[in-house]
Amino acid sequence: MVEFSVLLSAKEGQTEALANILQPLVEASQREEGAVMYDLHASGAGLFVITEKWQNQEVLDAHEATPHFTSFQRASEGLIDSVVRLPKTA
Repeated sequence: MVEFSVLLSAKEGQTEALANILQPLVEASQREEGAVMYDLHASGAGLFVITEKWQNQEVLDAHEATPHFTSFQRASEGLIDSVVRLPKTA
């Protein structure tokens, strides 16, 4: 299993725009083969956390090449202030 969380901080004034493009990403990702968990959590302060669990690295690599993931990356340019990937700790 590959498990981690991604913390995304929206640029000032971009929280709603980021939320609007995150939701389709999450919905499509949850339906992918090999996705064990793909959950989105949001705070009112423009902070989003995606908790991901994949069966293996190969399905994660495939996820990162999907049209919905690459479209999200393009659409989120200018909306995100920072991205931090946190590995799962034991």
